[in-house]
Amino acid sequence: MRVVLVEPEYQINVGMAARALKNFGCRDLALVRPRAKPGFTTKMFAKHAEDVLARAKTFKSLREAVKGCGVVVGTTAATERFAHRLKNCVSARGLPKKIRGRGRVALVFGSEGTGLREEDVCACDLVATIPSAAEQPVLNLSHAVAVLLYELYSSQASENLFFETAAAHKLKKLEQMFAEALAEANRAPGGRRVHDERKVATAFRRALQRSEVADDEAQALFAGLSKIVSACRKR
Repeated sequence: MRVVLVEPEYQINVGMAARALKNFGCRDLALVRPRAKPGFTTKMFAKHAEDVLARAKTFKSLREAVKGCGVVVGTTAATERFAHRLKNCVSARGLPKKIRGRGRVALVFGSEGTGLREEDVCACDLVATIPSAAEQPVLNLSHAVAVLLYELYSSQASENLFFETAAAHKLKKLEQMFAEALAEANRAPGGRRVHDERKVATAFRRALQRSEVADDEAQALFAGLSKIVSACRKR
C-alpha cells in the first residue's frame, strides 16, 4: 500500500502521518509537490518512524506518484463539492470490501487547506470519506491518514486476535444438544413445559449465529448440556 500526500503544508502533519503509516504496517509514503519540506519538526513528530520518512519519495504529479498501483483511492470530507463527479464514493468502513483483490492500493490525501483538487479527485478510481459531525466535518490530515489505514489494516488482521472461535460443526452440535436437552426437560415429570420447542431451539440457533463463540466456551457448553440431558433422563 502507498500513502500519497498531495501538497502537504505542515511538517508536523507529514511527520505524524509517517508515524501512522508505521503503526499500521505501511512504509510507502509519497509526497506530491510538498509545501512542507521534511525537516527537524517532521522527524520529531515521526517518532519511531524516521525510516518511513527516509525512504519517502517526492513526485511532481499525482499520476507519477500512483504509477504501478492497481486502485487509486482519493479522500475527501467535502463529498457535496464533487457530487457531480463522485460515482464511487464509499465510507472508510466500507472501503476494504471495495478494493479487495484489486492489487496495490494508493491512498491519496489532499492538503490541509484545500483538500484534493477536482482534477485529482477525477484521477482516482473511487473516493473514500470519513463520517464525522456536521459542526466539525474535516479531520486533521494525519488523523485522516490514521483512520483510513486502521480500517484497511483491521480488515486484513485476524478478527479473533484473543481467542479461537468454535468451528461450524461444533456450533451445529451445540444446536442439536440444546434441542435434545430441551426435549428431555419437557419429558421429565414435574415443572412447566415449553410448548413450542422448535421456537426456542430456533432462538438458541440464531443467538449462536450472532455470537462469536470461543472454542473453549463451546466445550463448556457441551459439558453443561450433556449434564442437563443426563440429569433429565435419570428422573
